[in-house]
Amino acid sequence: MNKTPSEPAVKVAADELRNIVLKLEDGAFLGSEDALRAQLGCSRNTLRQAARLLERDGFIRVRRGINGGYFGTRPDASKVENVVSAYLETLDMDAEDVTAVASILWVEVMRRASAVHNDASFEMVEKFRRRLKQVKSTATFAQVREFEQETRKAIFELARCRYIELVFNINTAFSQRGFPPRPMLDETPEHLAFVRAWRDAKAMELTAIAEGDVELGAMAARHIRHLWHKRLWHFPT
Repeated sequence: MNKTPSEPAVKVAADELRNIVLKLEDGAFLGSEDALRAQLGCSRNTLRQAARLLERDGFIRVRRGINGGYFGTRPDASKVENVVSAYLETLDMDAEDVTAVASILWVEVMRRASAVHNDASFEMVEKFRRRLKQVKSTATFAQVREFEQETRKAIFELARCRYIELVFNINTAFSQRGFPPRPMLDETPEHLAFVRAWRDAKAMELTAIAEGDVELGAMAARHIRHLWHKRLWHFPT
C-alpha cells in the first residue's frame, strides 16, 4: 500500500526540485523519475506530488512515455499577470484605485529611466521621437494605446526594474477588467484633445530620458498617467 506523503516532505522535495530547475536553462532535462527520486532522497509519491505543485506553478513539464521525464521551465509573465489579476478581482478591489497605484509605480520607472542617460537611452529616444512625429492628431484610441505600450516596454527595459514591471502589469491587467463598458469613440472633440495632450506628454517623457532629467521624467510620468486615468475612467460617452 502506498502511503500518502506528509506535507512537509512534499514541500521539501518541491523546494529542492525548484532549486534544480532554476540552476538550469529553460527546457533542460532534469532526469527520469527514478533518477530524481534518488537525487532528492524521497519516495515516488512524494516526488510526483512535488512535481505536480511545480507543474501548476509553471516550473516543470512532465513528459510521459519512452523518452519521458521531467523538464524544467519558467513561469510565463503574462500567465502570472492574468492569474493574479483574476485573483484580485475576487477580493472586490476598486479597479480605479489599482490604476492609481500603477501611476505611482510609473513615476518611479521614469525616474530610473531618466537617470540612465547613455547612448542606448538616446538611441531609444530618437527612434520613438521619429515615430511620435508620425502620430496624427486624429489617431485612434487603439493606435495611441499601441504606441504607448511599445514605448512603455522600451522604458521598462531601460530602467531594468523587472519587479516593478511585473506589479505594474498585474495592476494594469486588473484595472482593464474593470474599465467602464463604454465605447472608445475616436471622433469626439474630447478624444482629439486627449491625443494632442498625450503627444505632448510623451514628448516630455522622451526629452527627460534624452537629457537625463530625473525630475522632468517624474513630472512627465505624472502628467501622462493623469491623461490616461481621465481617458479611461472619466471619458464621456
